[in-house]
Amino acid sequence: MLEFLQGLLAIRDVDQLWLLIGFIGVEVALTWVLRKKFYAATDSLCSVTLGIAYAVVIALSAATVLAVYYWTAQFAVLEFEWAGSVVGILGAYVLVDFLFYWYHRAIHEMRVGWAAHVVHHSSQFLNAGTALRSSFVEAWIEPLFLLPAILLGVDPLMVVALISLNHLYQYWLHTRLIPKLGPVEWVFNTPSHHRVHHASNLRYCDKNYAGTLIIWDRLFGTFEAERADEPCIFGIRHPLKSRNPLTATFHEWGALVRDMRAAPSIGAALGHLVHAPGWSPHGDGETTRALQARARAEGAL
Repeated sequence: MLEFLQGLLAIRDVDQLWLLIGFIGVEVALTWVLRKKFYAATDSLCSVTLGIAYAVVIALSAATVLAVYYWTAQFAVLEFEWAGSVVGILGAYVLVDFLFYWYHRAIHEMRVGWAAHVVHHSSQFLNAGTALRSSFVEAWIEPLFLLPAILLGVDPLMVVALISLNHLYQYWLHTRLIPKLGPVEWVFNTPSHHRVHHASNLRYCDKNYAGTLIIWDRLFGTFEAERADEPCIFGIRHPLKSRNPLTATFHEWGALVRDMRAAPSIGAALGHLVHAPGWSPHGDGETTRALQARARAEGAL
């Protein structure tokens, strides 16, 4: 019970907000000095509002998430003291980072996940404030993808701490001010790699899902390097013409419901949930993978 109560105090991400605010302040100052147009007041206000809403839901969901984690822990298949050594802690972090890759990939490549995650990509700017944009739905989805770590014997509090650290690492990736970082790019996720992830260029769509280690993208075929001859165009393929937080949060949910209601069968309706954005039951959809394959065949990629 003591550990459970301590877990409630370790609310994911909420205690990191002051670090992110500091990072935003530094980037805003540098942007002003360099006379770059990387921020817009209304866009940043939308990001801040979404970030506060996400932090509130994280706080409210903490007890439920930890309760599920502790219940799951009784079914762990390994009895290994992950926190007993530096190697164990690093191993647990790599495991959590691996699971984050698959979570991040799933919420891009399944439409029900994209309906939640699109809010993070809805800004046509990439800056430190963009890191604040998250959907309250993700606060409930992401913990489910981390359950395998619990089943492998990682302590629930350790999982919460490590995913929180993973999120903290990703804050600095949301900037246009840091160039490529040489050999670091081979192993770690960097601002350059993450700029690709936030770009709407067809070449860059659905690439670089990594949290900390870019090796997962290199291993599983989702890596794309930032190219000097193709600058990143930030946002989503069909730009959201609104900076209203409610519109940013719910616009794709509305589109998903409309498509499901118009589906010719229950199976087709469910298909809209689990297939990639752009999928159509009639075979005439325009998923990212299909568009990329067509462009490659035409020599455009």
